[in-house]
Amino acid sequence: MSIVVGYYGNNGAVIAGDRRNIMFRGNPEKRAELEKDLYSGKIKNEEELKNRADELGVKIFIEDERTKVKKIGDVLVGEVKSIGVDSQRRRMYLTKGNCAIVDILNDTITNKSVKKGSGIILFGNRYLKNIVQEELKEYMNNFGRMNIVDVKNIIEKALKKCDGPTLSKELDIIYSDRKAFNLEEVIKKDSNDLKEYRNELKQKMVDFKKVMVIADKIEHNGEVGVIKNGKLVLDENHVAIDKVCPNPKLFNEIEVEGYVEDGDIVVIENGSLKIKGKDTPIAVIVLYVKSELPLPYGRGFLHHPSPNGACQISKFPYGNLYDLTNQRLVKQAHPRVPQVHNSITTQSDSVCPKRTF
Repeated sequence: MSIVVGYYGNNGAVIAGDRRNIMFRGNPEKRAELEKDLYSGKIKNEEELKNRADELGVKIFIEDERTKVKKIGDVLVGEVKSIGVDSQRRRMYLTKGNCAIVDILNDTITNKSVKKGSGIILFGNRYLKNIVQEELKEYMNNFGRMNIVDVKNIIEKALKKCDGPTLSKELDIIYSDRKAFNLEEVIKKDSNDLKEYRNELKQKMVDFKKVMVIADKIEHNGEVGVIKNGKLVLDENHVAIDKVCPNPKLFNEIEVEGYVEDGDIVVIENGSLKIKGKDTPIAVIVLYVKSELPLPYGRGFLHHPSPNGACQISKFPYGNLYDLTNQRLVKQAHPRVPQVHNSITTQSDSVCPKRTF
């Protein structure tokens, strides 16, 4: 974590923060050792950080794209967070004459303190907070008598005196001389927005897992069905899908184009559908659902002209599915395999390793 600075008083409010985000991956004990050196100020620059990380065998990822401050109406908001097995956040909400500090575990508020009057709030590691405090100490007692723009300029100047590998060069700073009379409502809405964001992210992770399962089951060779009444009827181990996605439509009978005869066995060889023993390619043009499938995705109908005779087949834990968009067929392991999403767990807001503040 880097630094977020806030001021509130009878002349308005100011909030400022950098954009750096550092992610760590590796042995927890070695990672903790690296973080201790980093946040104490022992590591002075990015080169030293990378060298120390290499010594400890810890992978680090640095980005300067995370905005830590924002404005909601007349309320200024700043946040720092740590994401591991659980997500921990600390937020400050500032407006003219009022401040609230909120601690959040995952999406539940665990602590909230509300203050009136004036004050300066610092979120960050001890090393950077000490630098900012030293830079502000000769001004802070007079902040309440200054124009809020002057306060903003002093805070910005103090932050620019900070350096080190935990701080980005770019800073975000916002100020306001207006008072918000709905501070509690803003906090509640911001908390609800976080809950919705986390739920959406969890669903995206579930969907991603489903897609990866389908992609992992792509089949390139083997018998897939037989021609009956001029159509390809898939065997019990295969089913077709309209596309590779979390919830594809399913099919088990496919209308084909090409020279075929009833009884022809259809195989896939290196991703292409052919008639077994004849080396005759076939093209898929229409798909129909004929029977109930014990799969979580439902049934559907789709017309899809195939640009050529080449088709690919892939394996799926519920049944062989055919991806019409990319022309792939997927293979079913067993019709009674439980739904994928029942076995997926999500840990936090991100698949990234722990972030510390």
